[in-house]
Amino acid sequence: EGRPTTTNALLVCIDVFPPTIFNLDLPMGWAPTVELTGHVRAIPASEWIQCEVRTRFISTGFMEVDGLYWDEAGTLVAQSRQLALLPRS
Repeated sequence: EGRPTTTNALLVCIDVFPPTIFNLDLPMGWAPTVELTGHVRAIPASEWIQCEVRTRFISTGFMEVDGLYWDEAGTLVAQSRQLALLPRS
């Protein structure tokens, strides 16, 4: 819409990504969130947000997902961490 991303929209961004495990050769399915933490670090100065979302650990039926979010100026505007259950096979 030509306006900077709001902090409310930024919080939605941290929860809309498909599970990172969908990039692996694992069964697809529902991966329910157990816990989600989001930190707004700055008010975005742009409409577009660049995101990096990674999973480092998959263990005992759980995965964690870490996210970093920057505005067009390169300012880190948010961080997130999500713990989710793995889809059942």
